[in-house]
Amino acid sequence: MGKVGWSDLHEDLIVLLANNLSSNINLLRFRSICKPWRSTIATKKRLHNHFERNLPTFKKTKTVVSPTTFFRVTLPSPCPNKGWLIKNRQVSESSKNNLLCPLSGKPITPSDKTLDLMKLGVSEIRQSYNSSANSARVVFLNNMFFVVDFKNEIWCCKSGEESIRWTRINNEEAEGFLDIILHKGKVYAFDLTGAIWWISLSELSIYQFGPSTPLDYYDIDNCKEKRFVEYCGDLCVIHRFCKKFRVNRVLRERTVGFKVYKMDKNLVKWVEVSSLGDKALIVATDSCFLVLASEYYGCLENAIYFNDGEDVSVFKLDDGSIINKQIDSSSSSSHESCFQMFSAPFL
Repeated sequence: MGKVGWSDLHEDLIVLLANNLSSNINLLRFRSICKPWRSTIATKKRLHNHFERNLPTFKKTKTVVSPTTFFRVTLPSPCPNKGWLIKNRQVSESSKNNLLCPLSGKPITPSDKTLDLMKLGVSEIRQSYNSSANSARVVFLNNMFFVVDFKNEIWCCKSGEESIRWTRINNEEAEGFLDIILHKGKVYAFDLTGAIWWISLSELSIYQFGPSTPLDYYDIDNCKEKRFVEYCGDLCVIHRFCKKFRVNRVLRERTVGFKVYKMDKNLVKWVEVSSLGDKALIVATDSCFLVLASEYYGCLENAIYFNDGEDVSVFKLDDGSIINKQIDSSSSSSHESCFQMFSAPFL
Protein backbone atom coordinates (compact mmCIF):
# COMPACT_ATOMS: atom_id res chain seq x y z
CA MET A 1 0.00 0.00 0.00
CA GLY A 2 1.46 3.33 -1.08
CA LYS A 3 1.93 6.32 1.13
CA VAL A 4 -0.83 8.92 1.25
CA GLY A 5 0.22 12.59 1.20
CA TRP A 6 -1.19 15.05 3.70
CA SER A 7 -3.23 16.74 1.00
CA ASP A 8 -4.75 13.39 -0.04
CA LEU A 9 -6.26 12.46 3.33
CA HIS A 10 -9.97 11.65 3.24
CA GLU A 11 -12.26 14.51 4.22
CA ASP A 12 -13.81 12.52 7.07
CA LEU A 13 -10.37 11.96 8.61
CA ILE A 14 -9.52 15.65 8.30
CA VAL A 15 -12.78 16.56 10.03
CA LEU A 16 -12.08 14.00 12.78
CA LEU A 17 -8.64 15.51 13.39
CA ALA A 18 -10.06 19.04 13.46
CA ASN A 19 -12.73 18.07 15.97
CA ASN A 20 -10.01 17.00 18.41
CA LEU A 21 -8.27 20.36 18.33
CA SER A 22 -8.57 22.21 21.61
CA SER A 23 -8.29 25.86 20.57
CA ASN A 24 -8.90 28.28 17.73
CA ILE A 25 -5.15 28.92 17.40
CA ASN A 26 -4.53 25.22 16.79
CA LEU A 27 -7.36 25.23 14.26
CA LEU A 28 -5.74 28.15 12.44
CA ARG A 29 -2.41 26.32 12.28
CA PHE A 30 -4.18 23.13 11.20
CA ARG A 31 -5.91 24.89 8.28
CA SER A 32 -2.62 26.43 7.13
CA ILE A 33 -1.01 23.05 6.38
CA CYS A 34 -2.44 22.76 2.87
CA LYS A 35 -5.27 24.03 0.66
CA PRO A 36 -7.48 20.85 0.85
CA TRP A 37 -7.42 20.99 4.65
CA ARG A 38 -8.23 24.69 4.61
CA SER A 39 -11.18 24.29 2.26
CA THR A 40 -12.54 21.24 4.12
CA ILE A 41 -12.54 22.91 7.52
CA ALA A 42 -13.75 26.24 6.16
CA THR A 43 -17.05 24.65 5.14
CA LYS A 44 -17.66 23.19 8.59
CA LYS A 45 -18.61 24.78 11.89
CA ARG A 46 -15.66 23.87 14.08
CA LEU A 47 -14.80 24.51 17.68
CA HIS A 48 -18.09 26.18 18.51
CA ASN A 49 -17.13 26.00 22.17
CA HIS A 50 -14.12 28.22 21.52
CA PHE A 51 -15.95 31.27 20.18
CA GLU A 52 -18.18 33.84 21.80
CA ARG A 53 -21.75 32.60 22.28
CA ASN A 54 -25.04 34.00 23.43
CA LEU A 55 -26.83 32.19 26.27
CA PRO A 56 -30.24 32.77 27.84
CA THR A 57 -30.78 36.07 29.65
CA PHE A 58 -29.27 35.97 33.12
CA LYS A 59 -30.99 38.22 35.68
CA LYS A 60 -32.39 40.40 32.88
CA THR A 61 -28.93 40.76 31.36
CA LYS A 62 -27.81 39.47 27.96
CA THR A 63 -25.34 36.66 28.53
CA VAL A 64 -22.27 36.25 26.34
CA VAL A 65 -19.58 33.65 27.05
CA SER A 66 -16.09 34.35 25.71
CA PRO A 67 -13.53 31.52 25.79
CA THR A 68 -9.87 32.45 26.31
CA THR A 69 -6.78 30.28 25.93
CA PHE A 70 -3.33 30.47 27.53
CA PHE A 71 -0.40 29.52 25.29
CA ARG A 72 3.32 28.96 25.66
CA VAL A 73 5.08 30.48 22.65
CA THR A 74 8.69 29.81 21.66
CA LEU A 75 11.06 30.95 18.92
CA PRO A 76 13.42 28.60 17.00
CA SER A 77 16.44 30.45 18.42
CA PRO A 78 18.42 31.40 20.44
CA CYS A 79 16.75 29.52 23.33
CA PRO A 80 14.13 27.15 21.87
CA ASN A 81 13.46 25.67 25.32
CA LYS A 82 12.43 29.04 26.77
CA GLY A 83 9.14 30.71 25.98
CA TRP A 84 6.57 33.35 26.85
CA LEU A 85 3.05 33.13 28.24
CA ILE A 86 0.32 34.75 26.15
CA LYS A 87 -3.46 34.80 26.38
CA ASN A 88 -5.74 34.75 23.35
CA ARG A 89 -9.41 35.40 22.71
CA GLN A 90 -11.31 35.12 19.42
CA VAL A 91 -14.96 36.12 19.67
CA SER A 92 -16.06 34.68 16.32
CA GLU A 93 -14.78 32.59 13.42
CA SER A 94 -14.50 35.70 11.24
CA SER A 95 -12.85 38.00 13.79
CA LYS A 96 -9.18 38.52 14.54
CA ASN A 97 -7.44 36.95 17.51
CA ASN A 98 -7.20 39.31 20.47
CA LEU A 99 -4.16 39.13 22.73
CA LEU A 100 -4.73 39.79 26.43
CA CYS A 101 -2.50 40.32 29.45
CA PRO A 102 -2.24 36.80 30.96
CA LEU A 103 -2.84 38.04 34.52
CA SER A 104 -5.27 40.96 34.27
CA GLY A 105 -7.06 39.89 31.09
CA LYS A 106 -6.84 43.44 29.72
CA PRO A 107 -6.29 43.82 25.93
CA ILE A 108 -2.72 44.25 24.77
CA THR A 109 -2.27 47.18 22.42
CA PRO A 110 -1.64 45.58 19.01
CA SER A 111 1.45 46.47 17.03
CA ASP A 112 1.79 46.76 13.27
CA LYS A 113 3.63 43.44 13.15
CA THR A 114 2.14 40.39 11.44
CA LEU A 115 2.45 37.30 13.59
CA ASP A 116 3.34 34.20 11.55
CA LEU A 117 2.22 31.30 13.75
CA MET A 118 3.97 28.77 11.52
CA LYS A 119 7.32 30.25 12.58
CA LEU A 120 6.54 29.96 16.27
CA GLY A 121 6.24 27.04 18.64
CA VAL A 122 2.74 27.29 20.11
CA SER A 123 1.45 24.93 22.79
CA GLU A 124 -1.81 25.30 24.67
CA ILE A 125 -1.53 25.53 28.46
CA ARG A 126 -5.09 26.04 29.61
CA GLN A 127 -8.50 27.26 28.49
CA SER A 128 -10.94 29.32 30.52
CA TYR A 129 -14.20 31.20 30.01
CA ASN A 130 -15.44 34.71 30.74
CA SER A 131 -19.09 35.70 31.02
CA SER A 132 -20.71 39.10 30.62
CA ALA A 133 -23.48 38.20 33.09
CA ASN A 134 -21.87 39.47 36.29
CA SER A 135 -20.20 36.13 36.93
CA ALA A 136 -16.79 35.79 38.53
CA ARG A 137 -15.99 32.20 37.47
CA VAL A 138 -17.15 29.97 34.62
CA VAL A 139 -16.82 26.19 34.03
CA PHE A 140 -17.90 24.25 30.92
CA LEU A 141 -18.65 20.50 31.07
CA ASN A 142 -20.91 18.12 29.15
CA ASN A 143 -22.49 20.91 27.10
CA MET A 144 -23.34 22.86 30.26
CA PHE A 145 -22.04 26.13 31.67
CA PHE A 146 -21.68 26.63 35.43
CA VAL A 147 -21.05 30.13 36.77
CA VAL A 148 -20.46 31.76 40.15
CA ASP A 149 -21.96 35.24 40.09
CA PHE A 150 -20.96 38.26 42.18
CA LYS A 151 -23.68 37.44 44.69
CA ASN A 152 -21.85 34.16 45.42
CA GLU A 153 -24.55 32.02 43.80
CA ILE A 154 -23.99 29.08 41.42
CA TRP A 155 -26.07 28.89 38.24
CA CYS A 156 -26.04 26.46 35.32
CA CYS A 157 -27.33 26.52 31.78
CA LYS A 158 -27.22 24.22 28.78
CA SER A 159 -25.24 25.34 25.78
CA GLY A 160 -26.97 25.40 22.42
CA GLU A 161 -30.38 25.91 20.94
CA GLU A 162 -32.01 23.87 23.71
CA SER A 163 -31.02 26.55 26.23
CA ILE A 164 -34.07 28.18 27.78
CA ARG A 165 -33.13 29.42 31.23
CA TRP A 166 -30.58 29.39 34.02
CA THR A 167 -31.01 27.08 37.02
CA ARG A 168 -29.66 27.92 40.45
CA ILE A 169 -27.72 25.17 42.26
CA ASN A 170 -28.16 25.63 45.97
CA ASN A 171 -27.80 23.95 49.35
CA GLU A 172 -29.33 25.45 52.49
CA GLU A 173 -26.19 24.63 54.48
CA ALA A 174 -23.96 26.64 52.15
CA GLU A 175 -23.51 30.36 52.81
CA GLY A 176 -22.47 31.29 49.29
CA PHE A 177 -19.68 30.38 46.88
CA LEU A 178 -16.42 32.00 45.82
CA ASP A 179 -14.93 29.78 43.12
CA ILE A 180 -15.67 26.81 40.90
CA ILE A 181 -13.39 24.37 39.07
CA LEU A 182 -13.46 21.36 36.77
CA HIS A 183 -11.24 18.68 38.34
CA LYS A 184 -10.93 15.13 37.01
CA GLY A 185 -14.31 15.31 35.27
CA LYS A 186 -16.18 16.73 38.27
CA VAL A 187 -17.28 20.25 39.17
CA TYR A 188 -16.24 21.48 42.61
CA ALA A 189 -17.20 24.69 44.40
CA PHE A 190 -15.61 26.61 47.25
CA ASP A 191 -17.90 28.35 49.77
CA LEU A 192 -17.46 31.41 51.97
CA THR A 193 -16.51 29.33 55.03
CA GLY A 194 -13.76 27.47 53.16
CA ALA A 195 -15.71 24.23 52.67
CA ILE A 196 -15.47 22.28 49.39
CA TRP A 197 -18.59 21.05 47.57
CA TRP A 198 -19.16 18.94 44.47
CA ILE A 199 -22.00 19.22 41.97
CA SER A 200 -24.01 16.18 40.86
CA LEU A 201 -24.54 16.63 37.12
CA SER A 202 -27.46 14.20 37.02
CA GLU A 203 -29.35 15.87 39.87
CA LEU A 204 -27.96 19.41 39.54
CA SER A 205 -27.57 19.34 43.31
CA ILE A 206 -24.55 20.21 45.43
CA TYR A 207 -23.02 18.21 48.30
CA GLN A 208 -20.21 18.92 50.76
CA PHE A 209 -17.01 17.18 49.72
CA GLY A 210 -14.66 17.72 52.64
CA PRO A 211 -13.73 19.85 55.68
CA SER A 212 -13.18 23.59 55.53
CA THR A 213 -9.75 25.00 54.80
CA PRO A 214 -7.92 26.66 57.74
CA LEU A 215 -8.88 30.24 58.55
CA ASP A 216 -7.49 30.72 62.06
CA TYR A 217 -3.93 31.79 61.22
CA TYR A 218 -4.88 35.31 60.07
CA ASP A 219 -7.59 37.81 60.74
CA ILE A 220 -10.27 36.41 58.46
CA ASP A 221 -10.96 39.90 57.11
CA ASN A 222 -7.44 39.95 55.63
CA CYS A 223 -8.12 36.87 53.49
CA LYS A 224 -9.55 38.70 50.50
CA GLU A 225 -9.52 35.94 47.91
CA LYS A 226 -9.81 32.16 47.89
CA ARG A 227 -9.21 30.25 44.65
CA PHE A 228 -8.98 26.70 43.35
CA VAL A 229 -5.94 25.29 41.55
CA GLU A 230 -4.73 21.84 40.46
CA TYR A 231 -1.27 20.90 41.70
CA CYS A 232 0.38 17.55 40.86
CA GLY A 233 -3.06 16.05 40.21
CA ASP A 234 -4.46 17.23 43.55
CA LEU A 235 -7.20 19.76 44.18
CA CYS A 236 -5.69 22.69 46.06
CA VAL A 237 -6.91 25.98 47.50
CA ILE A 238 -5.13 29.35 47.43
CA HIS A 239 -5.66 31.99 50.13
CA ARG A 240 -4.65 35.55 49.26
CA PHE A 241 -4.06 38.06 52.07
CA CYS A 242 -4.28 41.82 51.83
CA LYS A 243 -3.71 44.82 54.11
CA LYS A 244 -4.53 48.48 53.75
CA PHE A 245 -1.73 51.04 53.58
CA ARG A 246 -1.85 54.82 53.39
CA VAL A 247 0.03 56.12 50.34
CA ASN A 248 0.08 59.89 49.81
CA ARG A 249 -2.88 60.21 52.18
CA VAL A 250 -4.82 57.67 50.12
CA LEU A 251 -5.77 54.33 51.69
CA ARG A 252 -4.79 51.52 49.33
CA GLU A 253 -5.17 47.75 49.68
CA ARG A 254 -2.17 45.66 48.74
CA THR A 255 -1.47 41.93 48.67
CA VAL A 256 0.88 40.87 51.49
CA GLY A 257 1.01 37.10 51.03
CA PHE A 258 -0.44 33.78 49.91
CA LYS A 259 -0.95 30.32 51.36
CA VAL A 260 -1.61 27.15 49.36
CA TYR A 261 -3.37 24.09 50.81
CA LYS A 262 -4.02 20.59 49.54
CA MET A 263 -6.14 17.79 50.95
CA ASP A 264 -4.28 15.07 52.86
CA LYS A 265 -6.44 12.08 51.93
CA ASN A 266 -5.09 9.94 54.77
CA LEU A 267 -5.63 12.52 57.52
CA VAL A 268 -8.73 13.93 55.78
CA LYS A 269 -7.65 17.49 56.41
CA TRP A 270 -6.09 20.40 54.57
CA VAL A 271 -2.31 20.78 54.90
CA GLU A 272 -0.21 23.72 53.81
CA VAL A 273 1.95 23.36 50.69
CA SER A 274 5.29 24.83 51.78
CA SER A 275 6.93 24.67 48.36
CA LEU A 276 5.89 24.49 44.72
CA GLY A 277 9.26 23.03 43.77
CA ASP A 278 10.35 23.90 40.25
CA LYS A 279 6.94 25.32 39.33
CA ALA A 280 5.31 28.75 39.40
CA LEU A 281 1.65 29.45 40.09
CA ILE A 282 -0.20 31.81 37.74
CA VAL A 283 -3.18 33.55 39.38
CA ALA A 284 -5.18 35.08 36.52
CA THR A 285 -8.57 36.76 36.75
CA ASP A 286 -10.42 33.75 35.33
CA SER A 287 -8.11 30.81 36.02
CA CYS A 288 -5.27 29.53 38.23
CA PHE A 289 -2.68 27.04 37.01
CA LEU A 290 0.96 26.01 37.39
CA VAL A 291 3.78 26.15 34.86
CA LEU A 292 7.29 24.69 34.84
CA ALA A 293 9.44 27.73 35.60
CA SER A 294 12.41 26.58 33.50
CA GLU A 295 10.27 26.71 30.35
CA TYR A 296 9.71 30.48 30.55
CA TYR A 297 12.02 33.47 30.34
CA GLY A 298 12.78 34.91 33.77
CA CYS A 299 10.16 32.81 35.55
CA LEU A 300 10.93 32.17 39.22
CA GLU A 301 10.56 28.73 40.77
CA ASN A 302 8.41 28.28 43.87
CA ALA A 303 6.63 31.58 43.24
CA ILE A 304 3.14 32.95 42.66
CA TYR A 305 2.50 35.48 39.86
CA PHE A 306 -0.54 37.70 40.24
CA ASN A 307 -2.05 41.08 39.38
CA ASP A 308 -2.21 43.60 42.25
CA GLY A 309 -4.08 46.72 41.23
CA GLU A 310 -2.12 48.20 38.34
CA ASP A 311 0.96 46.11 39.07
CA VAL A 312 2.11 42.71 37.88
CA SER A 313 3.64 41.08 40.95
CA VAL A 314 5.32 37.90 42.14
CA PHE A 315 5.25 36.38 45.63
CA LYS A 316 8.22 34.20 46.61
CA LEU A 317 7.18 31.32 48.84
CA ASP A 318 10.69 30.71 50.19
CA ASP A 319 11.04 34.07 51.97
CA GLY A 320 7.57 35.65 51.70
CA SER A 321 8.82 38.66 49.73
CA ILE A 322 6.90 40.36 46.91
CA ILE A 323 8.35 41.98 43.78
CA ASN A 324 6.15 44.49 41.94
CA LYS A 325 6.42 45.61 38.34
CA GLN A 326 4.31 48.48 37.12
CA ILE A 327 2.64 47.71 33.80
CA ASP A 328 4.17 50.76 32.10
CA SER A 329 7.66 50.14 33.51
CA SER A 330 10.48 49.62 31.01
CA SER A 331 13.18 48.88 33.59
CA SER A 332 15.66 46.13 32.78
CA SER A 333 16.87 45.57 36.36
CA SER A 334 17.34 42.10 37.80
CA HIS A 335 14.06 42.49 39.68
CA GLU A 336 12.23 43.26 36.45
CA SER A 337 13.76 40.26 34.65
CA CYS A 338 11.50 37.86 36.54
CA PHE A 339 8.57 39.24 34.50
CA GLN A 340 10.08 38.55 31.06
CA MET A 341 7.65 35.68 30.49
CA PHE A 342 4.82 38.21 30.01
CA SER A 343 6.70 40.42 27.50
CA ALA A 344 7.14 38.56 24.21
CA PRO A 345 9.44 40.60 21.91
CA PHE A 346 7.48 39.70 18.77
CA LEU A 347 4.26 41.41 19.97
